[in-house]
This record gives sequence, structure tokens and C-alpha cells, in this order.
Amino acid sequence: MILRTTLLIAILVAVGWPESLAGQQEAREVSLDEALRLFAANNLQLRIARSRAAESSGLARQAGAFPNPSVSATHEPLSGDGRSYSESYLNLSQRFELPGERGARADAGHQAARAASFLLRADSLGLAFDVKRAFVEARLASERLEVVERVTEVFREAARAAEERYASGDLSAYHLRRMQVERARYETLHGDAQLELGERERALALLVAPDDQAGQLAAAPLPSDAPPDVNTAVLASPSPDGRPEVEAAAAEVEAAAARARLARAERMPDVTATGGFKRQSDGLTGAFLGLSLPVPLFDRGGGAVQAADAGTGAAEERLALVRREVWNDARRAGEAYRTLLRRAALLSEAASVTVGGDLLQIASVAYEEGEMELIELLDAADAYQQALTAEARRRGELWIAYFDLERALGGFETASVPMEDGR
Repeated sequence: MILRTTLLIAILVAVGWPESLAGQQEAREVSLDEALRLFAANNLQLRIARSRAAESSGLARQAGAFPNPSVSATHEPLSGDGRSYSESYLNLSQRFELPGERGARADAGHQAARAASFLLRADSLGLAFDVKRAFVEARLASERLEVVERVTEVFREAARAAEERYASGDLSAYHLRRMQVERARYETLHGDAQLELGERERALALLVAPDDQAGQLAAAPLPSDAPPDVNTAVLASPSPDGRPEVEAAAAEVEAAAARARLARAERMPDVTATGGFKRQSDGLTGAFLGLSLPVPLFDRGGGAVQAADAGTGAAEERLALVRREVWNDARRAGEAYRTLLRRAALLSEAASVTVGGDLLQIASVAYEEGEMELIELLDAADAYQQALTAEARRRGELWIAYFDLERALGGFETASVPMEDGR
């Protein structure tokens, strides 16, 4: 087993370890604001949502249109017993909707378009949150790679120092192999971190620039270590009325009520008026006027009215359900954000203690000089990596929770007010 491990390490050293991965082309770096601008212009799902809203707007416009008149011309030639006779007609017909029918149809279309516009905003908020989360995750992957690179470089130097100490007889073969194994472990972590960074950057590019030829976008540093302060009152009493999903559900209730009014109005048949001009071959001419009124004998529209009333009831129930869901969502997001705020203070203090004075560099120099044992260097490296990784993860989780709270509240309407506890 020891021979096999030693052979594997020798092969890795011969091919240059995974350091060759670092020679890959770097992705273009974008800020969070730039990523959001690219998202607004290029995101495919947002384009689909905009198309749906535009479709609803067109249908609403069409719902308010008046019926078109119709024009017809007829010529009737007759002949028999050596005689001929003909009649020619020019007809103009217009259907007149009864009062309330066109208004109900227009209201239904208008409310449906309003619901679609609110759903577009809801989709925009949800997709924008996906972009912000992908941006933060890409930034975290970049910072994790930086930490792993630092620790890996320390073990590269320590491995070279161990080889020199072994050659001078100051280090045992076991400790040399142990150091080489640790270097191989950190080289593996370094390669995994590079792969994760590429995956995160591709995910970000897919959301904000799907047509980009490179297919990867790097995330610039976040605007600050901590998100802006949030008003305590907002966290304590989240209101679901600011969410576009609630507004959309309320508009759907109005649209369903308008459709119910339309179904009742359509039970009364529309009147069609026809007027025209008639000319006979014997020279007689004249105008005529007629009315057409369907008789509701077999179809009285009772089923349509029943269905429309049921649709209104279902829309009202959906509104109540959506209000409860978004209220729960806002409370969950608020509680998660407050919890992460409290946790952030503890992790930040622990990270500052570990990184302060650059303990890893001190431990590396001490090991190279023979003043520190291998186990102590390993402890220092693990503490450094875990502390910085935890600190980066803490910042990322806090920013993601902040963006999630923003989404759950339907967006922050004004500049944030400092919280009562000063956080």
C-alpha cells in the first residue's frame, strides 16, 4: 500500500501536479450591477415572461373591440317561358351587443392583462434572485480557490523543504512520504476548487449572458462585506401586499368576476340589424331594413354562468392561499436573515483571530527551519483553510439571505433604515 501511494505521488510530481489547470483562460469579470443589466437584456426565461405579458396585453386590447360590420351583395336572375327577371341586393349588417356585455369582456381582458403584468414582475424578482445567488456562489467559489491555492502553495514549499531535510538526514522517510501525501491531498482540493469555480461561472453566464461565446463569467467582489441594514419593523411585520403574486391573484379575482358578468350578459341574445338597397330588373328600386334576434330556446347559457361563478370562487380561494404562502415566505426569509446576522458576528471574530498575524505563513517558515513538527503545520493549514472558508461562506450566506428577503418582500421600496440593534 505504501509503495503504491509513493508511486502515485511520484507520477503526480513528474507530470507537474494539477498546476497546469491554472493555465486555463480566465473568465471576464463582471460586477453585480453589470450582471443584473445583462440579465435584464439577455435572460431567456425573462424574455418568455415578457412575451406572455405582451400576449395578455394584446388579448385585453382585442377584448374591447367592437364587432365588425359585414357587407354582402346578391344577384338573383330568373327566367322561364321566354321571360327573364332579376333582383339585386346590397346588404350591410351590424351586430349590436347589449349593454354590459362589451364592458364585462373588456374588464375581464384588462384584469387578465394586469395579472400578467404582476406575474411578470414576480418572475423578474424570482429570476433576479437566482442571478444574485449565482453571482454570490461564483464569488464564493473564487474566494475558496484563492484560499486553497494559498494553502497548496505552502505545502509545495514545505514538500521541497522536506526533501532537502530528508537528503541531509534531518527527516525520516515516513515524514517525507507523509508530507508528499498531504501535498497530493491539497493539490486534489485545488483541482476540485477549480472545477467548482468553472461550474459556478458557467451557471452565472447561462443566466445573464447565454449567447456569450466564452460561456463563463467571473464574479467581482461584492459591494461590501455585509449587506445594507434592514428596518426592524419590516422583519417583525412582513406584509404580503407588496408581493406581485398577491396583486396578480387579486387581479385574477376581478377578471373572474368580470367573466361571470359576461356570462350573464351573454344569456341575452345580441341584435343584428341589416339594411340595404334592392333593385329589380323591372326598374323598381328601394331600401330595406331588418332585425335578427336569436331565440334562446335550447341554449340559455346556464352552464356557462355556473362555470363562471365557480371560477370566481376558485380565484378567491387562490388569493387567500397566495396571501398565506407569501406571508409565510416573508416570515421565513426574515427569521433566516436575523439568524444569520447573529451567527455572522461569531464566525467573523473567529476568522479574524485565525488569520491575524498570518499564522499559516509563520507556521510554514517554522517548519522549513525545523522549528515545527509536521503535525503542527497540518493543524495550522487546516485551521487557516477552515476559518477563511467559513468566513467566506458566512458572507455569502448572509448576502443570499438578504437577497432572498428582498424577493420575499417584493423588493425594498426605499433606502434601508438602520435596525434598532445596530446591525
